[in-house]
Amino acid sequence: MEIFIPEAVKRLAASAGTPIYLVGGCVRNAIGHLGETDVDLCGPLIATALNLPRGARVKIVNYRLGTALITFMGGSFEYTPFRLEKYAEGGGHSPVEVKFTTSLEADAQRRDFTVNSIYVNAATGEVKDPVGGIADVERKVLRSCAPERTFASDGLRLLRLARIAAETGYKIDAATARAAIASAANLADISGERKREELEKILHADQKYGVADAHYRGLKLVHKLGLLPYLLEPFDGADKIEQNPAYHAYDVWEHTLRTVKAAPPSVRLAALFHDIGKPYCQRVHGNMHGHEKASAVIARDLLGQRFFRYPKDTAERAAALAEWHMYDGDGKTKEGKLRLFVAAHFDLIDDLAALQTADRIGTGKIDAQDVPPSRLLAVRDRMVQEGAPRTVGDLEISGADLTDMGFEGPAVGKLLDSAFRECVLCPKLNDRAWLMDYAKKRLPK
Repeated sequence: MEIFIPEAVKRLAASAGTPIYLVGGCVRNAIGHLGETDVDLCGPLIATALNLPRGARVKIVNYRLGTALITFMGGSFEYTPFRLEKYAEGGGHSPVEVKFTTSLEADAQRRDFTVNSIYVNAATGEVKDPVGGIADVERKVLRSCAPERTFASDGLRLLRLARIAAETGYKIDAATARAAIASAANLADISGERKREELEKILHADQKYGVADAHYRGLKLVHKLGLLPYLLEPFDGADKIEQNPAYHAYDVWEHTLRTVKAAPPSVRLAALFHDIGKPYCQRVHGNMHGHEKASAVIARDLLGQRFFRYPKDTAERAAALAEWHMYDGDGKTKEGKLRLFVAAHFDLIDDLAALQTADRIGTGKIDAQDVPPSRLLAVRDRMVQEGAPRTVGDLEISGADLTDMGFEGPAVGKLLDSAFRECVLCPKLNDRAWLMDYAKKRLPK
């Protein structure tokens, strides 16, 4: 079995004075032909004790765990010494006790899954497989050699299980799945930020190694493993909420998954949250009317600083898309109102149209090729061709013009807003002479 070893790593290993091993995803992927990923290294010594060649630099990332970043010949490699870990009850992500060891076999026992516990000697190419990871790669199975301990030790591994299974297309070993389900509550002790990192990877799992619909399967696994209440609590029970069969073939949760499945990567987060308000509305009001507003409120709360802690712009954009995903759902909104809506949300239109298309496909009532063209995109394109103003700043008249004319205070902004509205509806009116005359006729008496 030949594993590609970068030249920089070979030189590091030749100089180190102790064996250095490739481990983790890079070895798993090489054996399973999944594609390239970061090269992770490990060995029996801490990084600062290695005899590294001239030009190599070591930066300690975590003193307690011994994690270091080694840069050499233009490459960066994460290095960890062999170690043993002890975790508190509850599945917290950080170990309460760390001991370094020289035993490769002991190091393998503390890793998450067998497929990530295959070691390749960077100097000789020798492969060491202490927990049977190669056979699991060949069978395309994710397995933990001690699943109860694996998930009791670190609750984040529950999401990693769903995410890696999705990315690789591997099945989950039955005993490992049972242990994950039994340990699901350990995910409650993991911070929202850590969960966000795994959620993002699940939402884009199909892009990692090209496994079709991997993002859809990843979310399905989150639910099957019992993790949903600890990741997206407002969706708990959504799989039991049926929808009007005239418009939906699926329950709320399956519809959400299929909308995410159909959505382009840029709007998958919004697709995940677009109907998150439905369970709340059904529980409180007995129906789902106005769920889009509830979804926006919940999205801002969960995606914001209280839980997932996404960047403010990301959270607000996803919430706005959720809030407006029902806009012009019946296709009967008049042209004028559509123009004003497009002008007010110009930078949102492409993603909103994509979300609305995915939402329709997600109903199970229409195929992708049969979804009608977006009216929002058509109106936006006409407005661009006509040179319609996008903001008040695009008008051929300014606040200074109005002030010189005699307008004061709030009247200036009010007049500009009124003129902007007229020019959105009829772009040819964005003419300085017409706008000056429009303003003069509205001067305060």
